[in-house]
Amino acid sequence: MAAAATLVATTLEGQLWEVAIRAQIAELAIAPETRPNNVQTTIDTENKLVTVTFSAPATFAVSAAGALVANPVAYLP
Repeated sequence: MAAAATLVATTLEGQLWEVAIRAQIAELAIAPETRPNNVQTTIDTENKLVTVTFSAPATFAVSAAGALVANPVAYLP
């Protein structure tokens, strides 16, 4: 499991960007032949946009109340 991160951004949007970059770095620590690519970030300077796409493996269950419960599964070292 990846270690907790101390974030420096003061906005939720900035923190999301920090987490995405840290997750990408953690993915790069995995051997290339088994490396996941669950985080993609793009920077569009012309339109002043940062785009973050994240996919996580998960398990799913149905609660006693009939609600779907999703639990992301750790995949980073």
